[in-house]
Amino acid sequence: MNIAELMKLFGNPETIKSLGMGDKMMGVGVTVILGMGITVTALIFIQFLIGFMTTILAEKPKAAAASTPVPTNTQAAPVQEEVAATNDEELVAVIAAAVAAHLGTSSNNVVIQNIRKVADATPTWGRAGIVDQMSTRF
Repeated sequence: MNIAELMKLFGNPETIKSLGMGDKMMGVGVTVILGMGITVTALIFIQFLIGFMTTILAEKPKAAAASTPVPTNTQAAPVQEEVAATNDEELVAVIAAAVAAHLGTSSNNVVIQNIRKVADATPTWGRAGIVDQMSTRF
């Protein structure tokens, strides 16, 4: 019995009962291989489709606007915040607003020259305690 005939017999539940154990096992194997093959093929297609869409829809990096310093005496020292390596203009604006609020001046009077990551000075036992506390909240 070839595979095409066996699959036709598998389409009818009553004919499955009349098949021998070897035919049933071959039918199950073919069904599993076809199902897994179709699934893997579809997942690979989706992976390439997502990669293609990412390259098309990804935002192009904008050139950083040159900031001109305001001629006032109130300038903030270089801000050291934990920041990702990306040049996120919104994050810079938020940091400038926070520094301006702390200094009690307008954000127009604050010039941020450098943002860099500061090493975490929390001891290991402190970080472990924070992780433990956060994991037991739920």
